[in-house]
Amino acid sequence: MTTSPNPPTERGTTWALTLLTLCSFTLGTGEIMIAGLLPDIAADAGVSLSTAGLLVSSFALTVVIGGPVLALTTGRARRRRLLVGLMIVYVLGNVVSAVAPSFWPLAGGRIIAALAHSALMPLFFGIAADIVPPHKRGMAVARVSLGFSLAMIAGLPIGTALGQWLDWRATFWAVAVLTLAITVPVAALAPDTAGISADEDQGRLKELKVLGDRRVQLVTGITALCAAASFTAYTYVTPLLTDAVGFGESAVTVLLLLFGIGGTVGNLIGGRLTDRSVLGAVSASVAALMVSLLLLGATTGLKYVAVGFLFLFGAAYYAVMPAVNTRLLNVASQQARTLALTVQSSAFNLGTALGGWLGGRVIAGGAGLRWLPVVGGAVALVALVFALGEAAGERRRTAAAEAVEEPAARPAPAQQVSEGAV
Repeated sequence: MTTSPNPPTERGTTWALTLLTLCSFTLGTGEIMIAGLLPDIAADAGVSLSTAGLLVSSFALTVVIGGPVLALTTGRARRRRLLVGLMIVYVLGNVVSAVAPSFWPLAGGRIIAALAHSALMPLFFGIAADIVPPHKRGMAVARVSLGFSLAMIAGLPIGTALGQWLDWRATFWAVAVLTLAITVPVAALAPDTAGISADEDQGRLKELKVLGDRRVQLVTGITALCAAASFTAYTYVTPLLTDAVGFGESAVTVLLLLFGIGGTVGNLIGGRLTDRSVLGAVSASVAALMVSLLLLGATTGLKYVAVGFLFLFGAAYYAVMPAVNTRLLNVASQQARTLALTVQSSAFNLGTALGGWLGGRVIAGGAGLRWLPVVGGAVALVALVFALGEAAGERRRTAAAEAVEEPAARPAPAQQVSEGAV
């Protein structure tokens, strides 16, 4: 990471972070907006709802594979040129989807956009960290992350409403235009310098040993399972709310906004719980996710009760995020934290892809839409078993370490007599 030689003023920093928040909002909206458009896309493309759900899985899998590949192949590229190139590729992917005459070209456009997405977010985080003093980097990175929360609260319902008002293609056009509009100003923030050196490249390869840490493997596994549990239901949230719960299409936008508000509340609560006990927060949030999904599936025939559990679903899912990310940062070595977070992102997107595929199998198998959250709750139960097991194991390891340290800290009897004589 290269520090900018001319750091911006305080006002300039505020503007820069706001722009980066807008960038992550745009990318976040482009990723999740598909959930509100699936029924219209399926009908227009002449494919089944489960086939349309592959648009979610293909995007996520591309991020899983594309992120590490691009990190290895573009590490020495000049930052500004790489940023502009990736932004243009993201625009191109959305344009291809907007003009696609059939389903598979549309899927191709999503893959192009996902490939750019996988490398853009690390660049945004890096720029944010470079334009502030070291002691403010956490706040700067959090500002970039805020864009994803705003995408859930505003981007998804607005994108859904735009697609219902005009056409689903209009939402892709809107994301392409917004991305193009912010490309020039955000490029000005990126240092026009080369990436990592050959020595740094070798050092990063040594970081791969973090992947062998059992605790890292476990927390990324929990992340993947929670994403799979959530997206088994959330990929098909629009038909779930209209066909299973019984709301009209006009109400979906408001309900998705409610889900996003729940996510914001859950994120704040999850952060506070994490400050008290990281593994306790992981277990509690995963348990809440499991319960909310199971109860959402059980109450689809009760409109307004189901709305309450939809809100709880959003809160629980977003409460998981600060808990698992903090756990990962705690167990990964300082030198390997960047790689560990990349693996965490891949785990999330792998879970998203698995959830979209699993939900599609449930629908294709003839089960009703109400079973989607139930199946998701069962996946969350598996995650909860791992979380509780890790919490219990951590308590045992802590108790064993304290038992070893206590005798060492206590003076031997002979020493006590000798010191008393002195």
